[in-house]
Amino acid sequence: MNPVYRVIASTTIVVVIIAASACTSNVSSHGSREKNATQAPPGSARNATAAHMNEDPGIDLNCVYKHLQNPPESFHYVYKKTESNGFNVDQEADFTPQTIDGFRLEPTGTHHPLHATRPDSSSWQAALAGLTGISGMSGTVSTFNHNSAMRRESDGGQVNGYETIHYSVDTARWDETTRQILGSMTLGPGGFDKGDAWVTNEGCPVKLALDDEMHNKDGSLIGKVHYEEAMVKK
Repeated sequence: MNPVYRVIASTTIVVVIIAASACTSNVSSHGSREKNATQAPPGSARNATAAHMNEDPGIDLNCVYKHLQNPPESFHYVYKKTESNGFNVDQEADFTPQTIDGFRLEPTGTHHPLHATRPDSSSWQAALAGLTGISGMSGTVSTFNHNSAMRRESDGGQVNGYETIHYSVDTARWDETTRQILGSMTLGPGGFDKGDAWVTNEGCPVKLALDDEMHNKDGSLIGKVHYEEAMVKK
């Protein structure tokens, strides 16, 4: 499924699931609305207070981009995407507030070097263009972000030099209604997302590993994707 369509489908699904939940339980409708408000996508009620963000920020890929665009400290960044069709993305760089020094993988399998200094804005933007492939997984993250597939675990703490919250992701946790809707519109019958993410209290993933599998409506395999991302503070 095209990533853009997947984002649209996932957004539509949130509305449908909320409506379905309201119809199935009049007694708990107020509690469900409150729960859905805390699990809403970025830019909605979940951003109402910083305190709430600290408690349950979810995964915010925009935070990663902001970190790359304006590095607040020195860190090593890695993003990898491995598809079953052989298409791979491999981007890696050392960031400081003033420099970028890294590479991106070309389709030919060779490494294209990326270098930039803050005073040279054109080189900075050119380097960023080769290091922001993580935007391509936004549709995947929107499928499970802030719903029952994502669970906060108790073993966060220091990871890669950052204080983190640990989320495990497993779409097998979906209830029947969510599974039926998402199964038909995003992952397909038998499809799944499963992995782990360690994020800062702003939602920046500093360590992420995720497996994504999508199926056609008849259950046949469309493809598998493995994602890895990390930010390691220096």
